[in-house]
Amino acid sequence: MTPQKLEERSAMAGYIAADVSDVLNPYRDVPKSLKSGKGMTFKNDEVLEHGVLASMKQGGKWGIIRPDGTVAIEPKYKEIRDVDYKTGNVLAQVDKKTETWVTPKGVEISEEEALKDRIKQEVTQEYASDGFVEFKQKGKYGFKTADDKVVIEPQFRQVLTGFSEDRAFVKNAKGKIVAIDGTGKELFVAPSKEIYGYRNGLAEYRRSVSGFNLGGLVGGFIVGGIVGGALLGGHHYHVGGFVYDGAKRGYIDRNGNIVIDSKKDKVWPMTSYGTVIKDSGKLCFVNRKGEIVIQPGDYDAGEMDKFNGLLALKDNSSDKWGVFDVSTGKQVVSFKYDSISFAGTDRLVVVKDHVKNLINMSTGKSLYSAQTEATIEPFNSDTVTWVHTGKDAYTIIDNDGHVLFRDTNNSIEDVKSFNHGFSSVKSKGKWGVMNAKGEWVVQPTYEAVNIL
Repeated sequence: MTPQKLEERSAMAGYIAADVSDVLNPYRDVPKSLKSGKGMTFKNDEVLEHGVLASMKQGGKWGIIRPDGTVAIEPKYKEIRDVDYKTGNVLAQVDKKTETWVTPKGVEISEEEALKDRIKQEVTQEYASDGFVEFKQKGKYGFKTADDKVVIEPQFRQVLTGFSEDRAFVKNAKGKIVAIDGTGKELFVAPSKEIYGYRNGLAEYRRSVSGFNLGGLVGGFIVGGIVGGALLGGHHYHVGGFVYDGAKRGYIDRNGNIVIDSKKDKVWPMTSYGTVIKDSGKLCFVNRKGEIVIQPGDYDAGEMDKFNGLLALKDNSSDKWGVFDVSTGKQVVSFKYDSISFAGTDRLVVVKDHVKNLINMSTGKSLYSAQTEATIEPFNSDTVTWVHTGKDAYTIIDNDGHVLFRDTNNSIEDVKSFNHGFSSVKSKGKWGVMNAKGEWVVQPTYEAVNIL
């Protein structure tokens, strides 16, 4: 289909998803400080302020690039595993058994020092114990404050999670895995040997099953006393990625009560709204109390807009996609689209009648049209994104559908999503960094580049 034909179809389908705007308020849960108006998504560039832009691979080793393209941390690590956006410190894998935290200046520090740096950046903490740091003495573990004052004497055989929401999971002297509070008092026995830290009142646990169990793919992983969500979190917006990973998970509240049982056939990772459960062939959505919000049906789960609380579901009887509000359980987009994906805080990509449209959810109007074979990448935390067909015809558009750049020379071989206005781009077999105008900020000279 020619661009002219696409434009004609776009004009005809200008309000292809007008039903969306009648029921959706894409900014209903956005903190006031993040509302940017005129359909703009938002960015969190805090990590850039610490002089950290991307991890890069050269000679088989990983290092860090600054926003100006210069090298902040020389490539000498096996892997860059994480970044603390509050401090700019990165978690690096030295070898199979050794990890270290590294400052933006390339100085290696301990996990304890990294946690102290993090605590200094926190404005408030609901629980004082959330700032406790574990330590080991004579083979036993205890906890102390960031200024080295011992608050819980060494007595535990193992610390499974650091403190989060005044709860930590430890192995006591009898070998039982228990939850303790900030005084060291044992509260309850954990339902499983595999348990993770609390996040907003719930802790995930896993039960062992025969076969594969992707135990590392936890929604909020723990690295010592630092919650992974705190490192990669902040006011970022990410869509998609809401998939069942094979883990037999369940959730308990702060008193140890089971809210969602791991014995269900499938339980998706928890979100701030709740999660998807599939049991006895029927799929439903439950809130964080375990109460059913979207009634069980013959559905397949698609992408979830975790910011606005919207879930794409496919009706298997019609093979069409629609959208549900996970706060109310109401269906807000009927089952009539060939595919639906969320592209930003108020952007939706739908396919109908062989045309792919980028939709403004506030107005229901189509902003950009493309062939069904084309991919419109999610905006995520940014205001620009890539459109491409396979590995060709790379184009940058903003979230109003305006074209900012076209790869007319066909020099681009692969790209990754924009973050902070930058994208990892591959050309002539090497990776570099481009800005939103399609200009090279870091020339393509590396084996791999990942924007942090």
